[in-house]
Amino acid sequence: MKRTVKVMGLAVMFISMALGTQAQFRQSVFFNVNAPISDFASKVNTGENRNYCVPGQNVPLGYTEMGKNASIGFGLGYRASYRFDVGYGMVAPYVQADFFWNTISSSLSKEYSNARSDNKPTYFNVPLMLGASYLYDQLWNDITPYAEFGIGLDAMFITSEGACHWTDELTGITVNSMKYSYKPSFAVAFSLGIGAYFGRHVSAGIYYYGLGNHSIDYTQKTVNQLGDISRNYYLANPATRNIGSFALRLGFHF
Repeated sequence: MKRTVKVMGLAVMFISMALGTQAQFRQSVFFNVNAPISDFASKVNTGENRNYCVPGQNVPLGYTEMGKNASIGFGLGYRASYRFDVGYGMVAPYVQADFFWNTISSSLSKEYSNARSDNKPTYFNVPLMLGASYLYDQLWNDITPYAEFGIGLDAMFITSEGACHWTDELTGITVNSMKYSYKPSFAVAFSLGIGAYFGRHVSAGIYYYGLGNHSIDYTQKTVNQLGDISRNYYLANPATRNIGSFALRLGFHF
């Protein structure tokens, strides 16, 4: 029995040493350009059902349209990973945090300006992923193709919108104004990517980020003609948006 325990202990020690010599800890930073898809990219309804600040100007969006009409945006990311040589390539489990920033389209932004709105909405997504990469390093010395998959949680933040304060120049009466303050939303997310490393320290790839179905929940503030403020909370059955992006990503690895 003692002998068996000794043999098992030695085996574990040798395996640990082998893995230790083959494993490589890497840190990475990423810069990307992302193109929204699905609900995230869909056009808003500019019909009369929308709220407005200046007569004839249909803003703010409100929860019925918020989460749409995002423009091409930018992002940053950080990753910590370990690479293991598996004989016919490398496998690299990783943990990663990204930050995506998107504004509304230029045409919709112009509507806000025309309506003298103080706040234009901006979208922020922060996905946290656990995943793994497979790197095939048997083709060329300096170019290493890879494919990867990650799954995790995305946090979506929307800045407040509306809050115009418009006063009729003839009557001096302040027109009703609306302001929506959106609550953070969380959803299960995943990412798929392919690309290549060029040498040891630079990579480029194309990715799909499925950032999940996010609830659009908010607090509404209304200012009436007398300057009174009321707050309304809409918590039941919030609208949802399917948020996703394609991304072109440049990585630097250390």
